Amino acid sequence: MGLEDISLFRAIPNSTVLYPSDAVSCEKLTKLAYKNKGITYIRTTRPKTLVIYNNNESFPLGDFKILKQSNKDKAVIIGSGITTHEAIKAYHELINKNITVSVIDLYSIKPLNETKLKNFINSHGKKVIIVEDHYKEGGIGEAVISGINSSNFKIEHLYIKEIPHSGKPEQLLKKYEIDSDAIIKAVKK
Repeated sequence: MGLEDISLFRAIPNSTVLYPSDAVSCEKLTKLAYKNKGITYIRTTRPKTLVIYNNNESFPLGDFKILKQSNKDKAVIIGSGITTHEAIKAYHELINKNITVSVIDLYSIKPLNETKLKNFINSHGKKVIIVEDHYKEGGIGEAVISGINSSNFKIEHLYIKEIPHSGKPEQLLKKYEIDSDAIIKAVKK
């Protein structure tokens, strides 16, 4: 269970770090990695996940996907890989409670389109919940926070805070508070 891998590969100069959320994005990002110059790291998820994207979807390097959004969003939830699925679950539960949020799949962790991300957050509530299955140091949260000038936004960062134990994926997501329930709690905070 690598929870420091993103930080290891982000630290390498000119590296690329990708984290697909489903089979379609994994296939597309693998093809992109093959053509990419330099070190490219693709992090994949252990459990099976639902397919989010259709086969015609493209995944430009350095970009991200906006999966859910409205004009009345209270927060922007940013996930990658397995936590993107938890963010989508949280989105549906929050909608049932009349709380609207945006959901971003940050499939390209490095490079990161900081300007596009900052502009999107500015126009969608200025509250950010970053959820990742990684330690705090060097992970997705640090990439986002350093890239968007976090002093302008209220940020909740959900990450693994201790050395984990083995278990079923759902149990681990819950135990380490990076599941949909933890996301909902962070949105309401």
